[in-house]
Amino acid sequence: MNLLSSPLLLALAEGGHDSFSPMELFKAASPANKGIIIILFILLGYQIYVTVERFVTYSQSNQASDKFLKLFMDTLRRGDFEAAKRAATTHNKSHVALVLKHGLDIFQYEKQLKTMNPNHDAIQPVERAIQRGTAEVVELLKKGMSGLATIGALAPFIGLLGTVIGIIKVFSDLKTKGAGDINALAGSIGEALATTALGLIVAIPAVWIYNLLTNKQDVVVTNINNAASQMIDEFIRRESQS
Repeated sequence: MNLLSSPLLLALAEGGHDSFSPMELFKAASPANKGIIIILFILLGYQIYVTVERFVTYSQSNQASDKFLKLFMDTLRRGDFEAAKRAATTHNKSHVALVLKHGLDIFQYEKQLKTMNPNHDAIQPVERAIQRGTAEVVELLKKGMSGLATIGALAPFIGLLGTVIGIIKVFSDLKTKGAGDINALAGSIGEALATTALGLIVAIPAVWIYNLLTNKQDVVVTNINNAASQMIDEFIRRESQS
């Protein structure tokens, strides 16, 4: 039989554009599939919120870090630690600034302890403080990431559940109406396929955005490690001169 003349495709074609618009499919969907469609749209809304919020956060952090690092390193080389801390406070949207300020505070505290004990090592506590600060920043950067991962993993299965429900409805219609009128089945088939399509529409961007944000997170951590290494080198140089 010619595929183009199959009863199903003819029925879909005869149904017209309006009959299979998203709104018409939602109105004709079973209550269970309406619930699934609403859930998928809620997940899509949450995904959009997380994406916008994370990209704004990273953009603000990158801009603040670019301004902060040059000012911080200049004041640090001059030995003006108070000006360095003011730079970190001014550019507090920078994740790099959060960690370096914490390390600088610890170094000043350890220097005070060294005045009482000349053999005290002031560098190792700073390195540990930077490790703790970096771990805390990573947790901040992970905000919303688990939600994106969950959406990317579950949305296709939620859509597939809607498809199964739609197929069950098709067979129920076959039992009650028979196979003679394919137009009576076209709505249920469209409903079944629409939920799978919506699940994929929600899941595919979530996976892509998750990977993109993971890369941005790695870049921030690398910048923190590089800047912290320069700061510690400056501390070691000052310690060797004292």
